[in-house]
Amino acid sequence: MSADSEQNATAAEQSPDIAIITALKRQLLRTEAAERRRLLRVLITGSAIRLIILVAFPGLVSHYLSGRVELSTPVTSYKRLVEGVHLSIHNTSPYDGGIFHQSPLLLILFRVLHVLPDMFTNIVYVAVDAMIALTLAKLAAAKADKSKSSRVPGEIRFVCTPSAIATMYLFNPLTVATTLAKSTIVFSHLAIVSALYAGVSGLANQAIMFTTVAAHLSLYPAVLIAPVALMAAVSQKESQQRWLVGNIALTLAKFAFATGALHLLFVAVFGTQYFMATVDFTLRAADLQPNVGLFWYFFIEIFDEFRPFFYVVFQLTALAFAVPVSWRFRDDPLFAGTMLVGIISALKSYPSWGDLSLFLGLLPLFEELTKYLQYSFLSTNLLMYGVGLAPVFWHLWIELGTGNANFFYAATLVYVFGQITLLFDLGSAKLRRELDIHYPETRTRTVIQE
Repeated sequence: MSADSEQNATAAEQSPDIAIITALKRQLLRTEAAERRRLLRVLITGSAIRLIILVAFPGLVSHYLSGRVELSTPVTSYKRLVEGVHLSIHNTSPYDGGIFHQSPLLLILFRVLHVLPDMFTNIVYVAVDAMIALTLAKLAAAKADKSKSSRVPGEIRFVCTPSAIATMYLFNPLTVATTLAKSTIVFSHLAIVSALYAGVSGLANQAIMFTTVAAHLSLYPAVLIAPVALMAAVSQKESQQRWLVGNIALTLAKFAFATGALHLLFVAVFGTQYFMATVDFTLRAADLQPNVGLFWYFFIEIFDEFRPFFYVVFQLTALAFAVPVSWRFRDDPLFAGTMLVGIISALKSYPSWGDLSLFLGLLPLFEELTKYLQYSFLSTNLLMYGVGLAPVFWHLWIELGTGNANFFYAATLVYVFGQITLLFDLGSAKLRRELDIHYPETRTRTVIQE
């Protein structure tokens, strides 16, 4: 009887613990279900707003937004894409006329959409934006699972939920304007976030595939293969981690093979004009149409004999950060990828507001860095001034004729400087937080770099 009584007492002691655990599991399931419902509502609302505007105000898109130099560039213009599709349908190479400078992958997609009503094109753009938001939400959930161990002792964190991440992306005015202008940069953005999510999830081959597609659509995302290679190497089993360099080299080799094969395939189909009209056109910044970047005004003013040298300097500035940034933040390749997205947005030859919208969409993934930012007020104001003044100065310069190119270029300088300030602040915040994690005793001390 004594043994039975002891067992009953033990069961009575354990039963409250089991009940508490069961209640916590049920609460967790209810929370996850509520979060999924919120995310679904955000995706539906954001998509509905875009679709309603595209259908109700077609003139706003076709006559105004699609021609804005802040939203559309020679390599992302929907109007140029339609011209390329028209030439292709009439058995003329779209790369011969100097109008079309986009990927044949987009040509294939829009040849199919060309025979369908315009509503299907609108639906494709809206769906791509929703898929980007959904992938960002999944990326936030994956990052939250992986970052539970890397916390500052005693830290109280506000974690952005996946629905909040999707909300900040979908309802960003720059994102909405980019979609309404039907800029083809959204397809590159989908490939970029898919590559980052596949890398974080340990799906190395899928990450390589999406990075290849992103690089083929927009060239500069090729630098993301560096953090993707680190993600692929880190995701290997513990017994294989001593082969870190070998895994990175294998990932780079796969990427080089896939990219080279894709380019050779389209060179065989379209001839060398394809390469000259896409890769070479982007690297040489051959069309000096004004945009929100640094290239156009500088190369208008520079003497022709100095152009090759400065082409190399400008392009290396944009591309050379891939390895050092990825290696410095090798413990967090996702952060390295986010930094590279911001660098691309600021320094590529044909940037637009859409590039900034993706960078801003990735930033909420690192909400733990918010309290470490020192120049958030400055960078926010610079970006707001740059975005706000660009249309005003363009109107003064082109439409009223009371200004000149210096007005608009000054706004772009403010815009780019705001991005660079944000990048430096974000990198410094990450380094400071790493210091607090490894050396908690330094949390209350000021770090002085000499």
